[in-house]
Amino acid sequence: MIISPNFLNSVAKENNITEYSQESILLENRNYFLESGDSYDIFLSHSYLDKVQVLSLVKLFNKHHFSVYVDWREDKQLSRNNVNVQTADLLRERMKQSKCLSYLTTKNIVNSKWCPWELGYFDGLKQSKCCILPIMEYGNKFNGQEYLGLYSYLEYAPYARVNIGCNFYICNQSRTKFIKLRDWINGSTKFYQGTLV
Repeated sequence: MIISPNFLNSVAKENNITEYSQESILLENRNYFLESGDSYDIFLSHSYLDKVQVLSLVKLFNKHHFSVYVDWREDKQLSRNNVNVQTADLLRERMKQSKCLSYLTTKNIVNSKWCPWELGYFDGLKQSKCCILPIMEYGNKFNGQEYLGLYSYLEYAPYARVNIGCNFYICNQSRTKFIKLRDWINGSTKFYQGTLV
C-alpha cells in the first residue's frame, strides 16, 4: 500500500512517538547502522516539517532492520539557517555511505530546495537506487514535480499474505511488479508480477 498520513499517525500513536521521543529511535537506528558496516541502507530525503512522520517511518524501517540516514538526527551540527558548501559536502558524503535514497513526498516537500538536489545527486551517483516514498492518499499526482513519476515507488505491506509477508517493497511505476526492498538494495532485479494490494 502507499503509506497514508493516517497510517503514519497510527504508527506514531501506537509507538508513542513525538518529536521529543527521538532519542530512543536514534539509538535503535544507530545499532542497525553499526550492524550494516557503517553504511546506511536508506538516505531519507524529506522536509523537516514532516518530523513526526519521519520518526514513524524510521521506526518502521528499524522494525525491518534497515538503517536510515536522517540529517537532523544523525548530524545535529547542521544548521538549517546556515546552509553552505560544508553542508553540501557532508550530505554528499552521507549519500556515498547510503545504499539507496528514498524521496519522501508530502505536501511539504514541494517547497524544499534541497530534496530535489539530493534526488538528482544520488541518481547520478548510484543510478537505479532511488525510489519515491509517497505519503498520500491514492489518486494524488505529483503536480509540479512530474519527474517523480520516473522513479519506482516504495510501499509498505503491513500484513502477511501468501508469498508476501510484512515488509517494504519496491514497485514499478505502474505498480504491477514488486520486489522486497532488501533484495532491491542488494542488487536483485527479480521483480514479481502482481500488486501488493
